[in-house]
Formats: sequence, structure tokens, C-alpha cells
Amino acid sequence: MRYRASLSLLLLPALASGVACSPVNTVPEPVSPTAAIQHYDLEVPDGLEIRSVDFSATTFSDVSGSGGATSSSVGGRAFVKVYAVHRTTGEQFLLLYEDIARRKRPVQVIRFLRGPDRVRADSAR
Repeated sequence: MRYRASLSLLLLPALASGVACSPVNTVPEPVSPTAAIQHYDLEVPDGLEIRSVDFSATTFSDVSGSGGATSSSVGGRAFVKVYAVHRTTGEQFLLLYEDIARRKRPVQVIRFLRGPDRVRADSAR
């Protein structure tokens, strides 16, 4: 019984670290030329007017193995970046969306604030 307990104490951290280290792929699946058009609905906070949109993706290889046997897979991270301005206040925002096949809301909302005049003057030099 003591052997099983100590074995499980060794295997659990190894299993947990293997799961935690596996990369998350958020790039939409490729489609065939004859597949139907894919539609995604993304939520934009109220009062914001979209000024520009950008989609970018980065791919990476995940290679693993031991004892001479290796395997690899290609994954990636995909983002939709939306620049928007509040209709009444003029505040500027950058909305970041990831995994758009499963998530409609932005993962980050970044608001741009005006800095003090001294900062703007220093950056102009």
C-alpha cells in the first residue's frame, strides 16, 4: 500500500506538469475548398465604434518523444485585434479576441490614456 502511495506522489506532479505545459491552439481549423463559409459573431462593448480590424496568427511546432521515438504537431495562436473609439468620449481602445470559434467576448480590453505633457515632450526629442 505504501508503494502505491509513493508511486502516485511521483506520477501526479509529472502528469500535471505535462498537461500544464501543453500549448493551446487557438487557430481556427482549416476548411476544404467546398466547405460552407464560416461565420463568427464577436461582441463589442456598447458605445464603441470600430475603426480597424486585424487578424494575425503565429504557428509553432510541438515536438516530443523519448527513446528514439518522436512525434510532432503544429499549433498556433490566433488573434483578432480591433481598434475602436468611444462614440461620445473619444476614448481609444484596443480589443483582443482569441479562440474566436469558442469565445465571443474579448480576452483583453486596453484603454489608451493621455499622459502628462512632460511625457509627450520627452518622447518628441
